[in-house]
Amino acid sequence: MNYLKKCLCLVFLTGVMGGCEVVSPVYRQSTGGYLGADITPKNTWSVRGDLANPAAAADEDISTAARSNYGYTGAELIIDLKKVCLFQTVILEHGTAKSGHCREVDISTGVDGKNFSKKHVAPGTRRFTIISLPAPTLARYVRIKAVSPGRGRWYIAEVYIQ
Repeated sequence: MNYLKKCLCLVFLTGVMGGCEVVSPVYRQSTGGYLGADITPKNTWSVRGDLANPAAAADEDISTAARSNYGYTGAELIIDLKKVCLFQTVILEHGTAKSGHCREVDISTGVDGKNFSKKHVAPGTRRFTIISLPAPTLARYVRIKAVSPGRGRWYIAEVYIQ
């Protein structure tokens, strides 16, 4: 976090002194077309996990979805971003399933795909579940895990990371 503060301070001081063009921005528009952190393009991600058709969670098509069985406590998706990325928000789109969300979802991150650090547990919501992490996070792997199941099967039509 100190590194981020130093970068922001440098950007501010450089801007005040008239030399902003020399310092690269900390955040820039990502390949995905939304403003936010620097994230690799979705077509480079690989997705694995306990849900059927896990790759559908990152295929840019909400008519397809990764889906769980019933009683899916502990079911997870692991996304490999292919390089370390900076982000603070994970958004799950559940598609057209009316009860396609879990009651609680855990977001953990890692750099090696084996060891994960829990970042945040949040309630699941209908249609979209938006999870804002407590701080900007540097990670290559994102694990999305069902802590408490909802009424129906868990559907993840798309994952957005920003």
